[in-house]
Amino acid sequence: MQQNAYKIPKENMYSYFGGTTSSHITSFATVSFDLKTREKMQKLKAKVREIVKKNIKTPEKLLEYVEKAGTKVIKIQYADKILSYIKEEEGFITPKTGLEALYLNFILNKRISFKTQEMFVLRDLPLNIYVMSHQFHKWYSYKMGLPGYDELAQENFKRVYEFADAKNVSKLNYAEVMALKEAVKRDLEAINFVLELSREHEGSKKTLDKIKNGEKATV
Repeated sequence: MQQNAYKIPKENMYSYFGGTTSSHITSFATVSFDLKTREKMQKLKAKVREIVKKNIKTPEKLLEYVEKAGTKVIKIQYADKILSYIKEEEGFITPKTGLEALYLNFILNKRISFKTQEMFVLRDLPLNIYVMSHQFHKWYSYKMGLPGYDELAQENFKRVYEFADAKNVSKLNYAEVMALKEAVKRDLEAINFVLELSREHEGSKKTLDKIKNGEKATV
């Protein structure tokens, strides 16, 4: 796969009104046109399914695919603990700026910088194909330019359970709410992809349990 097969926006700026989804607000309603996003999702699902099924017994090949596409893969001892300080989990990490980027660069790259590119960070352990497929799906979505991967949307996504309280939701502006909605969609799409895949190989409940519980750390 050529690195330029996936075009990343020149600016990873926060705006729901960019990318593949366009919206406009009236005093009565919000209308979203997401036909391009749907088209991309159909292509994504078919392509990711093809790649994953080809490597169902060799999940490490998915990481090789990621590296060939230009995304850095970092395997480091205690990756889970390192990432926990910024409320991240092992696997696909979207680009960051500010203090989180400084922290990651200092620990992972031994340099000072307030900006990171997308990356995979994990311990050097055997890969679970289903958990890896979940992360691979999200990475592929990001590389295709689907909405929901800008920095603020991802930061809010990490706090998504806080928004069960209406008071917290009210603190978000319209664009933040819509971007968070897209981030949640991307995660659900990845989970649904893994569940569909698992039905062909083992019980879907067992696989979902792996994603939610004991094996999420062993990407």
